[in-house]
Amino acid sequence: MAKYDVVIKKVEPMKVVSVRGIVPKPPDQNLLWRELGTYLVQQRIHPKGACLALYHDEEQKDRDWDIEVCQQVAEDLVPTSRIKVYSLPGIETMASVIHAGPLLKIGAAYDAIQNWLAENQYQVTGPCREVCIRAAYPDGNQNDPNTITEIQYPVERIG
Repeated sequence: MAKYDVVIKKVEPMKVVSVRGIVPKPPDQNLLWRELGTYLVQQRIHPKGACLALYHDEEQKDRDWDIEVCQQVAEDLVPTSRIKVYSLPGIETMASVIHAGPLLKIGAAYDAIQNWLAENQYQVTGPCREVCIRAAYPDGNQNDPNTITEIQYPVERIG
């Protein structure tokens, strides 16, 4: 089993363009990514920085996940009924862990950070962020061992 080191860090605000929707399961967010990618191509925008997904549900579910996919941008863009453009707030106290390897095995990283939060008396205060540091999964291949993902939870100490 992989060892995961959880760190607490500050995350700066970032301008993002996003699409939010309900998908059956997290791997199905590819539909949202395609929608966002089409918009970026139409606007002739070159992404800046890492892309990320926000998980808006407060707990894991069997179905119907509320996920928002985001791409950092520098440009001012015109939002649409589905595309939002805003500043994702910075977080002073963000618990973070890096998962290196296939997305199909990312559950171990989530278990590690959730256990660490409980053991160190932190509570989650907002949506989880799943930041794609290195996307190595063309065509939705979530078994690529070269993928690197950072899981982030905004947190505060309990008590």
